[in-house]
Amino acid sequence: MPPTPESLAKFSKIDDVLISPDGEHIAFTYRVENNEVRLAIAKSDLSEVKFVLGYGEDNHLGRHFWASNERIVAWQWQNFGALDGRWQRQQLIGFDIDGRNRETLFVPGRSNIRIYSRLDDDPERILVGKMHYADEGAVSLYHLDVDDGELDYIGGVAGADAESEVIDVAVDTADLVRVSIVRDRGKDKYDPDDDTITFHYRDDAGAWHELDIPHRRDRARYSRLGFSRDNRYFYFASNHDMPSGPGAKRDTLGVFRFDFETESIEMVFRHPDVDVQEGLFGPDGELLGVRYQPGYPDKHYFDESDPRVQALTALSATFPGQEVLVNNYTDDGETAVVYVYSDRNPGQFYLFSDGRLKLAAESRPDLDTSKLGHTEAITLTARDGMKLYGFLTLPPGGNDQDLPLVLHPHGGPHGPYDRWGYDPQVQAMATHGYAVLQVNFRGSGGYGQDFEEAGYGKWGREMQDDITDATLWAVQQGIADRNRICITGGSYGGYATLQALVREPDLYRCGIGVVGVYSLPMMWKKGDMREQGRRRFSDVFLKQYIGDDEAELKQNSPAYNVDRIKASIFLIHGSKDVRVPIEQAEFLRAQLDAAGKPYQWMVRKEGHGFTKVENRADQFTAMLEFLDTHIGEQAVARN
Repeated sequence: MPPTPESLAKFSKIDDVLISPDGEHIAFTYRVENNEVRLAIAKSDLSEVKFVLGYGEDNHLGRHFWASNERIVAWQWQNFGALDGRWQRQQLIGFDIDGRNRETLFVPGRSNIRIYSRLDDDPERILVGKMHYADEGAVSLYHLDVDDGELDYIGGVAGADAESEVIDVAVDTADLVRVSIVRDRGKDKYDPDDDTITFHYRDDAGAWHELDIPHRRDRARYSRLGFSRDNRYFYFASNHDMPSGPGAKRDTLGVFRFDFETESIEMVFRHPDVDVQEGLFGPDGELLGVRYQPGYPDKHYFDESDPRVQALTALSATFPGQEVLVNNYTDDGETAVVYVYSDRNPGQFYLFSDGRLKLAAESRPDLDTSKLGHTEAITLTARDGMKLYGFLTLPPGGNDQDLPLVLHPHGGPHGPYDRWGYDPQVQAMATHGYAVLQVNFRGSGGYGQDFEEAGYGKWGREMQDDITDATLWAVQQGIADRNRICITGGSYGGYATLQALVREPDLYRCGIGVVGVYSLPMMWKKGDMREQGRRRFSDVFLKQYIGDDEAELKQNSPAYNVDRIKASIFLIHGSKDVRVPIEQAEFLRAQLDAAGKPYQWMVRKEGHGFTKVENRADQFTAMLEFLDTHIGEQAVARN
């Protein structure tokens, strides 16, 4: 028997495990059924839970770290949707491992903070950057007391002038600020794309200099990565060296190394198709390499002769076919928390010490992972020659031909992208006999700036063509039965689902839109992007992403083109959704009613994506029944 929808709807029992500096305790989060994420402190062998902290329904705790052996610092915020990444009513808190002396350390309002260093030699303070709205987001440095939240001003950071501000800094392994990242204000302060970014560095004598970076494109992207163990090298990711325009290679983020001694920059790694994702760090906070994902996850280490790199490489080899990451180390570097996951492994946490691994906890110990489907990385070529990456999850049992197929476009759409790993909704469909295809269409993040911007203004058009081309690829490969294809997605994926039914009325038998946008004109009027204080920013992004021509917006809106739809429709939404208000679904429903088009309807008192386990289970169950009716065994028997 396949896993039940109820079992797949459950959340992880343990997440984000971090070991204390002395190795005596671990801190971890876990979710309970009322969309509450709690934070627990336990002995490192899990023999005793010392304290559990929770703030109630729809409140999450996370982004925690050990300020010392006795004190934890964590963020607390409210969440109103599984697909809503916005933090609301957040605060930074600190508390002792036994739960005592809990204090609010900082509450964002017109200002916010960014945490830069735990300050290993100062257990009572951390290094933060504070950004105030009135200062256009410029960073000033402070020490924050982790016992009472007192902020002690250190000073500004060199590099800015009257027309610019420091927006970020990089702190080396000795907790010294060595690099500042400066942004001018451009012509429009609400449009980040017309800003110019410069780097400034501090030499060994304490003097600051501007880093000369030769550019081959008008607008480049940058992100700091880290420092070498001896702090001679600073690493950052960028595409500044990649030309833009027709015929240019994909401008993926490569890794660059600045040498403080020679004051030179060299590129040390770039994948031709995908961006580097994040850094891989050693026990002293030194950058050892980077992660990237050309389909399956991969790593690039800077010095493979480094004993620490060799240890990590050997550790990864212990788990073939899975991704292996280090969450953190003890201060002496002798013990690490290791996180292991795969397409069929929701996550396991190990303690690694003296060359030995000990299983500490599993995210879903109750789930029979042997009955899950396998997710394969795939590539295909779009009709205009663009290379696309994606993932195909096949049902258990080995059959990979003439299967009922479900397309599953991701949300966002600009910035997010599908990654290889365990996905409960994908597995709900795959374990019940469906092949599930995910494609990172143009406009997705992770494949270079030009690839992402190729989707700007292309909603419902070229972006949609990529989804169609992926569907046809699966048919041409013999994977999909052309007469049994459906599509489902959430948020932007919900938009892409209904737009697929409009543009390709004979390709899809059914579509399930989840918390989707169905009227592009309505995006200019409703939703949290149009809230007071965010409108100037949203004006820039909406014009960039979807445009402001009313006729074109309606032409590319499913709700204004329901007459073209032939497929069966299922709409799922949350009545409390503020990201994509339920008015979007209600407007589409009214248009369907007026056209005499039937549909199925599910609404729960939730936000942007269901978070309650019972509602998630109901959604998975209803989706499977709908799919079965239209492309599953019921459909086969009926035909």
